[in-house]
Amino acid sequence: MNYSINTTKDYHIKHMNTLGWELTLCNALYREGTPIRKILERNDSFGCLLYDYLSLYVPMNDVKKVIEIGGGYGYLMKDFLDKNSAIEPMMIDISPFLLKKQEETLNGYKVLLRQEDFLETDPDLLSGFDLAIMNENLGDFPTIVDISQELFKATSPDILDAYAKEVMNLFERYGFSKPVGRFFNFNIGAVLAVEKLCTSGIPHIYIGEHSCEAQVPDTFKSFVHIVSSGNPEKISLMGHDEYTIKFSYIEQVAKTLGYTSIRGHFNDFIKINATEDLRFVMLSKGRMSDDGEMICQFVEDLFKYEYLILSRVRD
Repeated sequence: MNYSINTTKDYHIKHMNTLGWELTLCNALYREGTPIRKILERNDSFGCLLYDYLSLYVPMNDVKKVIEIGGGYGYLMKDFLDKNSAIEPMMIDISPFLLKKQEETLNGYKVLLRQEDFLETDPDLLSGFDLAIMNENLGDFPTIVDISQELFKATSPDILDAYAKEVMNLFERYGFSKPVGRFFNFNIGAVLAVEKLCTSGIPHIYIGEHSCEAQVPDTFKSFVHIVSSGNPEKISLMGHDEYTIKFSYIEQVAKTLGYTSIRGHFNDFIKINATEDLRFVMLSKGRMSDDGEMICQFVEDLFKYEYLILSRVRD
């Protein structure tokens, strides 16, 4: 079958040397005094806001062993450690550059750092963790691009290649709804990563990423406009491409493997003050200033990004 595999592995291992051009929401909120923080109901960092929000659904005071896959600059974990000094974190990252940044950010804390592709991580390593975190990086995992709907018409699995067979197996295993359109993209790496986490039995899992299914709540539709196709879409970045995530598939994997899920958009825990000034910035698309453009992108991302809080159902 004619399709391609989008992978960022080579880029992250060999070529990555900055996140400066890729304004993650976590990085955008890390430093005090930024224009973005001024539009929030609560002026705080991403990690602190997330920690307190997770506390509504996860017994964070009892969380000790935390594994973060793809930790960026380490800002989120530093916030978690500042909130709860009893946490014992492990950071797994495919990028040697980012692991070095995490080591610098988390200097003074007792942290284990491992450079490896999470899809190749020994499942036994995941035993005993209380919480797993994957924030703003699931789109880096491999995506199969432009798969034909003819895949579902194959009369015999023997005529399919290895990737096509794996896609068919995953659709059958988790009962995914068939995509609309002649061709579709499939977040195979994201599905396999979440499957690995859930199979490990980690009690609580947080996942956040750019979604291809996100919708703006009615209260914000007057000044926030986004379009979601329902099909993972390419995001072109410096040196590599990422793909948005079909969260309904990820959620179905977790539910099939015995997890309850809470799903929403980032504005659930990063709340903005919808002032007239902010509405003006959004409606003008931030054209009036550099700060306005940055704020506009940030607010739109609050609704483009979805999260899942997964909790294992006890026997």
